[in-house]
Amino acid sequence: MKENVKCSCGAGNKITCPNCSKIKMVIMLKNGNTELKFKTTNNRYANPVWYSPLSKNRKPTQLIIDSMYKRFEKSIYKTVANKVIFYNNFTKDFIISK
Repeated sequence: MKENVKCSCGAGNKITCPNCSKIKMVIMLKNGNTELKFKTTNNRYANPVWYSPLSKNRKPTQLIIDSMYKRFEKSIYKTVANKVIFYNNFTKDFIISK
């Protein structure tokens, strides 16, 4: 399991990385909030995905999840989200949903 505190995939990301971050958080939005979704390359819409900071990769998983959830509660997504799902970004395993 790679828990580097720097991006090691070659993308050169400084804060978060879709490949090197330890935790992936998917924000499941309620119906009718398409304007908050991201438009993909094939003109489809996707729910927002946040990745944990690379500098926190060596911290305990629960500590990272708690800090990410606190940031989520201060965001514009708080009132329009059905559920927030956390995954281990390395193994792709489900961790918890809130």
